[in-house]
Amino acid sequence: MKEYYKDSTAHVYYDETLNTLFLKYTAKVPNEELFVTINTAVLKAFLSLNTQKFVADVRKMGIISLKSQQWVLNQLLPQMIKHLNGKTLHHAQFLDPSEILSKVSAANIKSKSKQVAEGFEVVQFSDEKELTAYLKKLQ
Repeated sequence: MKEYYKDSTAHVYYDETLNTLFLKYTAKVPNEELFVTINTAVLKAFLSLNTQKFVADVRKMGIISLKSQQWVLNQLLPQMIKHLNGKTLHHAQFLDPSEILSKVSAANIKSKSKQVAEGFEVVQFSDEKELTAYLKKLQ
């Protein structure tokens, strides 16, 4: 595992065995500035790797502003897709069905992402074994 970012709110790391970049929120994101800082670290890490897989574990993220969601749709995802040069970006969201606020933010990004660009798929999981099986299947 290679770490790219870690603080009390989030952990960005690359899992070599799954060839996947992970963003794991460990607490609610208190403001938009920190959200963008975390996701800028995600983007820098992704651009340095040779992977098509990105997982956002949003179980503890909380609600994020519409402006932050727009940043993901206008900055993060398009730059990831451009980096892949025609290959498909496989983006998985790991959700806790009981965490309504995180689920709403993730669902918003999933539904709006189809309007932003083609060349990627967004899938959602609430079971870690199913998520891992999906990532292994893509190898």
